[in-house]
Amino acid sequence: MEAGSKQAAAPLPPTPAQASRRRLMIRDGLKFLTLTLVAVVLSGVTTFLFRSFESRRERLAERWAQRGHDAMQRGQSEQAVAALRVSLSYHPDDYENQLALAEALAAGGHVDEAENYYLNLWQSRPGDGPINLQLARLERTRGRDQQAIDYYRAAVFGTWAGDAPARRRDTRLELSRYLVDRGQPLAAQAELLIAAGNNPDPATQLRIAEALEAAGDTSSALTAYRRAEVGSQLHTAQARAGELCFRAGDYTCAEDSLEKALRSKTWTAEQITRLNGMHDDAARLQELAFSPVVPPALRSAHLLSDSVIALNRFKTCTDPSLMPLQTRWKALNTPQNRAALRHDDDVQLQYANLIFETEITAAKTCGTPIGDDALLLHLQDHPMTRIGAQQG
Repeated sequence: MEAGSKQAAAPLPPTPAQASRRRLMIRDGLKFLTLTLVAVVLSGVTTFLFRSFESRRERLAERWAQRGHDAMQRGQSEQAVAALRVSLSYHPDDYENQLALAEALAAGGHVDEAENYYLNLWQSRPGDGPINLQLARLERTRGRDQQAIDYYRAAVFGTWAGDAPARRRDTRLELSRYLVDRGQPLAAQAELLIAAGNNPDPATQLRIAEALEAAGDTSSALTAYRRAEVGSQLHTAQARAGELCFRAGDYTCAEDSLEKALRSKTWTAEQITRLNGMHDDAARLQELAFSPVVPPALRSAHLLSDSVIALNRFKTCTDPSLMPLQTRWKALNTPQNRAALRHDDDVQLQYANLIFETEITAAKTCGTPIGDDALLLHLQDHPMTRIGAQQG
């Protein structure tokens, strides 16, 4: 009986309706699977095509950008503008190329468009060093002094890619030159002293020293030249220091610095001639100088020897305009006055004034002097000083 009942419980075959529904489900499943596979394939193809298109856009953007940068290096600003515009049409958000386009516009004289471009960039990056620097330069071209200075200062304290300390120093140097040009030497000196205090390399110290000299800070300039006397910059810095001392009237410093500089074997024949001439002049000027920094005993001796040089000028210059000076020399150059030179400041001043008057008048009437006569004229504008003594 149990076997018979189990046989009776076997599943019944599906009805036609059930079989139809099952076939429908299988067919729909196959359709869904097919559509899914098609969608995956299409998605893959679309992704491939999109990436291929984007890759091509990137290549085109890079290619046109390179053309633009190359054109800028050749000084072809208009070609650079055109190429960079095409590059940005493929990659509009490339900051470096946006900056390069603005620079090319400025170089091509499109000042208004360049300024607008920079200002748009500035809106999103107000602390960007390069943008502020370029805006400072544009304001300079427009003659807007204070705006230019403000942008320069923002650039100094802005953010820079790469060697930020060096870029900030370069910006300070450019600002200092601008301040000198605008008649603000003290403000320029302040910027340069900050730059010099940040321990720049010797080559940069040289540039700072030159800028300090242009700003009128002779003492700080000489200090910067001394700091630059290192390695490959040694003899160049010594020569520049010597020239600075010579122009400033510190002939002891000039002679010493130029003597050291001339030990270099790298100077050209023309440079050696010039440096040697300045060195010899510095040595001779120490023997002629009679400014207050010269000890009194030497000063009186120098005035006596210089008076002989001035009196000998009459032998080579016999113009009638010198006759009144000859009369004055006869009245001044007496044994009593020569003896009084050691202790009488008034007599020293009379000799000094007459020496200079003689050389100036002779130069006007008889042409450019040479030798000691030329050096005496030099002393009038460059009396002997002692700036070198302030340098430790």
